[in-house]
Amino acid sequence: MAQSPVISDYFVCIGAQKAGTTWLARVLARHDDVFMTPVKEIHYFDHIAGLTDHLGPRKRRSRYRKYHQRMWTQWSKWREHRAQGDWYRAYMRAGLDDDWYASLFADRGGRKVAGEITPEYALIGAPGLTHLKKLAPDARIIFIMRNPVTRAWSQLLHLCRVRKLNAEELSSSRLLAMTEEERFKDLSDYNAVLDALAAVFPPEHVHLEYYEDIHADRAAALVRICRFLGVADDPDRFSGLEERHNPSQKARMPAELRKELRLRYRAMVREVLDRVGRVPSAWKREFNLPAD
Repeated sequence: MAQSPVISDYFVCIGAQKAGTTWLARVLARHDDVFMTPVKEIHYFDHIAGLTDHLGPRKRRSRYRKYHQRMWTQWSKWREHRAQGDWYRAYMRAGLDDDWYASLFADRGGRKVAGEITPEYALIGAPGLTHLKKLAPDARIIFIMRNPVTRAWSQLLHLCRVRKLNAEELSSSRLLAMTEEERFKDLSDYNAVLDALAAVFPPEHVHLEYYEDIHADRAAALVRICRFLGVADDPDRFSGLEERHNPSQKARMPAELRKELRLRYRAMVREVLDRVGRVPSAWKREFNLPAD
């Protein structure tokens, strides 16, 4: 029987969606000790669980074409893109199995740790996380939470952009109906993710961050994350801290929608507060919770 692959010195950020994960991936990729997969979101565990189709042949071919387009149009980064050729060939290899996934972290260019960021891993629950831990027994997991009201609005704006809708032309009831979609609701359930993490990983292998804390002091947040990963935490190593990625449509959240989302997420926020011990002040203002 073939021995299962084991990935060492590995980490993954599992969300939340619209909580600054693209920014984190870009900043960590510039760290001398950290290898980030050239494709930010691998989607292996949600794909094999049948939850998404982000690893379908068409989407992988599209990413491969875009890689070649970047290599031959972004001349200032030609050497960087050319060095990714072996990685992309491994990514395009047939057979989406554990060996395929492990191969994506095999050649990390001498960097100390390797990781990826896929927010949809928040959907895989304890069974999916158990599979991940089998491949990487010492895996370190980062989970970022954002004020669920503003996160939901950002996700709604993203969905409107994808579906070619103008959020400002939609009624609050239509927008609220979009938040009732199964995938939307699952990605909004922080406590389900915390439960799954607690069932699979020891506390010292899980690092929780709040989006609001990160963007209040990005350098300090990177220091915390680097210490968790066991890599150099010198702030001088960080660049691009003020960049923004994947901005949503510019639109004001309807007051009626905000009221409904506050009602929906209030109990979840109180549970997060009870189990973690704190939430950012912006969350307390949003949900009218007592200040510290």
